[in-house]
Amino acid sequence: MAREASLRRRIVEACLLLTAVVCAVYALLLLAGVHALEDKLLDTHLVESAQDLIRNRQEHSRGPVAGDPQVLVDAEIPAGMRGLGPGVHELVVGTRTLHVVIREQTGHRFAVIDDESEFERLEGLLWAGLGGAAALCIVLALLLGSATARRVIRPLSELAASVTENRVGELTALRRTDEVGVLARALAVSQQEMQQFLRREQFFTGDVSHELRTPLTIILGASEVLAARLLDRPDLIPAIERIRRTATETADRVGALLMLSRSPENLEFPLVELTGLLETEIDRCRPLLQGKPVRLQLHVEAPARAYGPPELMGIAVGNLIRNACQFTEAGRVCVTLQEHFVIVEDTGLGIPPQVRDQIFERFVSGSGAAGVNGSGSGLGLAIVRRVCEHLGWTVSLEPRGSQGSRFALCFPSGPPHGASH
Repeated sequence: MAREASLRRRIVEACLLLTAVVCAVYALLLLAGVHALEDKLLDTHLVESAQDLIRNRQEHSRGPVAGDPQVLVDAEIPAGMRGLGPGVHELVVGTRTLHVVIREQTGHRFAVIDDESEFERLEGLLWAGLGGAAALCIVLALLLGSATARRVIRPLSELAASVTENRVGELTALRRTDEVGVLARALAVSQQEMQQFLRREQFFTGDVSHELRTPLTIILGASEVLAARLLDRPDLIPAIERIRRTATETADRVGALLMLSRSPENLEFPLVELTGLLETEIDRCRPLLQGKPVRLQLHVEAPARAYGPPELMGIAVGNLIRNACQFTEAGRVCVTLQEHFVIVEDTGLGIPPQVRDQIFERFVSGSGAAGVNGSGSGLGLAIVRRVCEHLGWTVSLEPRGSQGSRFALCFPSGPPHGASH
């Protein structure tokens, strides 16, 4: 995509264009005026006075006067003018510019010659002056446009820099009363509201994660006590183990959410082997398929490793696998590991067309398709996208025929810029 010109450059270009158009119109008008003046004062006057000059020559009423047109007859006419037809002609002879009227009367051929060299010289000086004036106008327009652009654009440039550096509140434009001041105050209010929202979200995530740790620890301890005391009840051991496993997974997720409330620059990005991580998440999701004729498979096309906290990677991968298992009633759920991709596809009813473009938005659920027995909250895929943004990954919904869905996680070969590993 072509880069749009800056506002300052567009102002300067507009000034230059306006000046060029004005100069061009002025030059055309002046050119038309000069030609009209030449025709009126020179050619027309010469034609009107030609008859009198010829009569004076025939009658020898007076001799030639300096500055008057010269009348030549028959053999007196120079060879270069003898081939000219009757009418007005303009000739350049050496450094002289001559206007010549040719007439034939009383059996003779007359040439009335007027030397217009001085007029042509003045005309040349006029055009040179006009060209210099036009060039001066363009230079002045450039200087004026640049100065005006700097003056007009400076507040906007300061505002853009302040927004980029997250210091709108320090901008002097906040005290301005013009449109720039209105824009600066609107941006300051919007940025303040956004910062407050982000702080509330971070505090909420951190507080919830912190407060859930204690009850989860109690649940884990209680499950271990129950497992020790009910050794004589083997029928209850699977249920106790399920409670313990769920509490452990929840504790891991709580820790990951606590990481998610921190900026990526403050997180460690170790190099993680993805095959083992995928196997762990698949094992966690297998209980969701109990009683369903669904096969959950892992295909490793190319062993791969990625940089990032494994807890956050587990949230991204686990949510996709969990959704696929939850909304697939028959067939298979396949997780494929490639060099830079983790692909999760299923044979469920897929994502309704009306929500595909917004599927990664908060509170947008794909469980509204007919026949899907799900009550999705619409947060799972939104969390996946947020985690991917934290990791420097991308997630996308890819087309998969008429049935099922296919999600692709793309991870880079290195950690995000500025992250430690």
